[in-house]
Amino acid sequence: MEKADKRFKAYKFFAFLYSYPDDKSFFNLLEEFYPFEDKTPLRELKKIPLPELQAEYTRLFVANYGGVPCKPYQSVFGPEKELLGGPAFDTAKFYNLFGLETGNELPDKVSLQLDFMAFLWKLYNETPYRDDKQKLKFLMREFFNKHILWMEKFADCVIRSTDFQPLKELSEEFKNFLQEEKNFWKSI
Repeated sequence: MEKADKRFKAYKFFAFLYSYPDDKSFFNLLEEFYPFEDKTPLRELKKIPLPELQAEYTRLFVANYGGVPCKPYQSVFGPEKELLGGPAFDTAKFYNLFGLETGNELPDKVSLQLDFMAFLWKLYNETPYRDDKQKLKFLMREFFNKHILWMEKFADCVIRSTDFQPLKELSEEFKNFLQEEKNFWKSI
C-alpha cells in the first residue's frame, strides 16, 4: 500500500476512534480503516458491549459529574483552555478553503481535524498534477503543525483517564503515529 494511502487510512481510523460510537457500524468503520498489522487492540475493543463503550465515550468526551476529563477540542488543550478559542476559528478557515462545513460540531473537534487530514491525503492521492500535490503538501504540513500536534496531549489524557485497556493501547498507537508524522513533516 502506498504511504499516502496508509496515511489516509490512519487518519480516518483515528477520526472514527475518537467519534461517538452510535451503533455497530462504529466497529465496521474501525475495521475498514484499521492501519496496523496487530489487530489485537481492535478485537479487544469490539468485545466491549456497545452501551458500555458509549458510556465511556460520554464520560471521557461529553458529560461527566465532576467534569469531562478529555474534552476533544484543540481550544481546550491550548493556552486559552476554553471552547471556541482561536484554534476553532483558524481550523474553520482551512475547511472553508475547500467549501467544507462542520454542521453542529465545533471545527476544532479532534475527530473533525483528523477527518480533514484524511480528506487532504485522499485528495493528494487522486491529484495527478505535481504542482497541486506540492500545494497540498504545503497545506497539510501547515495544518498538521497548527492543528494536529496538540493531539499528543489529548492522547495522553485518554490514556490517563480511561480504564478500557484497548482504548489505552490504541491511544498509544495514536501517539506513535503522531510521532512518525511529526518526523515525516520535518523531513520534507
